[in-house]
Amino acid sequence: MLLLARAQSLSGRPGDAIVMLARLVDLGVRPDVVSDPDFAGVRALAGWPELEARLAGKPMSAAPATPPAAAPSAAAPAAPSTPAPKTTPPSAAPAASAGLEFAASGIELFALAHDAVSRRFVLGDGLASRLLIVDEVSRNVVPYVAAASAGFLDQIAGFSIDARRGDLWVASTQGADGAAESALHKLQLVSGRPLLEARPAKDAAPVQFVAVTVAADGTVYLLDEQTPRVFRLRPGARTIEPVMKLDLPAKSRPPAAIAAADDGTLFVADATGLVRVDPAARTATRLKSAEDLGGFESLAWRDGALLGIERVAGSYLVVRVKLDASGTRAQPRQILAASPTAAVGTLAGDVFYYVAADHVIRRVTLK
Repeated sequence: MLLLARAQSLSGRPGDAIVMLARLVDLGVRPDVVSDPDFAGVRALAGWPELEARLAGKPMSAAPATPPAAAPSAAAPAAPSTPAPKTTPPSAAPAASAGLEFAASGIELFALAHDAVSRRFVLGDGLASRLLIVDEVSRNVVPYVAAASAGFLDQIAGFSIDARRGDLWVASTQGADGAAESALHKLQLVSGRPLLEARPAKDAAPVQFVAVTVAADGTVYLLDEQTPRVFRLRPGARTIEPVMKLDLPAKSRPPAAIAAADDGTLFVADATGLVRVDPAARTATRLKSAEDLGGFESLAWRDGALLGIERVAGSYLVVRVKLDASGTRAQPRQILAASPTAAVGTLAGDVFYYVAADHVIRRVTLK
């Protein structure tokens, strides 16, 4: 990573180099670049003082708040009355802030991710089967990678950032039903450069990935809607292996989202609820809940709770569902925000970001 940062600095890409150096600091490595002539371009950047302080082991200053949009959007509608969810009292619920507005026409959003180190968002555009970058500071929107130019299959099915290792994992698919095939691609997050392509064994076909998540140990898990099944790519492997089949009732298919918890368990969302999957034991247990937890289109895990975007009666809700100590029973859900139009979201640290058709990325700070 240090060699890459040096090459980026010397080739006129100091912005990419400073991002790579920051990742090294996150990993506990503090390279001596303060007087290295190869990093003169990096030291000329506005972000250098903050990085220099971190290299010296000083506390990192608080990042500037995201500038508000020119005009706040209209208040979100109340949650639908059927089914009637129990929510945390308003005084205890996190508030969605004014957002980051960006200009991008003719796109069809299907996924969102956030890289805190480079302060950039990755947006999935289903219409053109490509990924876009939105800079959190400048608000500029630039192309990142397209399926055709990056060597992906026809459609990008989902993506997930491995923030610890600085990688972006992208699942792509083509064909349908019995002819469906899928692949997983590893990209260098800072540049979009392809690093690896992996596929399931031929005898696993047909496979149609719909979601991807990365566990803390670097294992990548994928959700196949065809059978449905869970697949994984272990660190260092080049072939995607099946983990287990999900015995879902016909009315629950197809599954739509997957999230990895801190202890290695997985959670899968289908049309009727949430399922807890133990990859080691190869068991799947549907979460018990007094509420309807179907309709989740994205999932993330944080501090004993699942967060995501849930579609309920035409509205898109940002929801947090806390689990009991066993991880098998859901407590009453908490609605954090709502959108009248289709929304996609992502968790990054203690912030949940979401964006809808108005092209404003909003944030909910979690407590």
